[in-house]
Amino acid sequence: MSKLIVISGPSGAGKGTVVKELLNIYKENNDKVHLSISATTRLPREGEVDGVNYYFIKESEFLEKINNNSFLEYNQYGTGKYYGTLKEHVLKYLTLDYDVILEIDINGYKQVVNNYEDALGIFIMPPSLEELEKRLRDRKTETEESIQKRLATAKIEMENKEIYPHIVVNYDGKAHDAALKIYSIIKND
Repeated sequence: MSKLIVISGPSGAGKGTVVKELLNIYKENNDKVHLSISATTRLPREGEVDGVNYYFIKESEFLEKINNNSFLEYNQYGTGKYYGTLKEHVLKYLTLDYDVILEIDINGYKQVVNNYEDALGIFIMPPSLEELEKRLRDRKTETEESIQKRLATAKIEMENKEIYPHIVVNYDGKAHDAALKIYSIIKND
């Protein structure tokens, strides 16, 4: 039976890396899996492709989809841009017996659980807040202000991790181990 899996965690926890490892584990085991793609109202960045990285749509269309209850979850961020998970795309893959993975934030997870109560929530934690800060700084892509905002958001997210039935720590250099643990949780839940 297919499952809807929500993976969340603070920026810098290594969600993307763990999810890539998880997708490889699915492939090695010949299991069907689909990584959901979000819709967004922001413009594509260089190299991004519509329908591959995101579904890029106009704000008016996004708002119409909100009014039509077309999203499992959505949010508007500080940039003023919307991001959301389209129900029809998720349900299509679940119907085809794929496990569907959503990589979204806590607010998105809360919405998904309200719309799809069988969703399996997994929160990825860094080993410590200090390690998280080190990871953010090592990216060398963030301003000091941005790092401080991400750390403040991370503290709030980590304080609310108990809303997830499963918590997995992603130790430095151990993303594959974290992915194996998540795969085991999915298969045994």
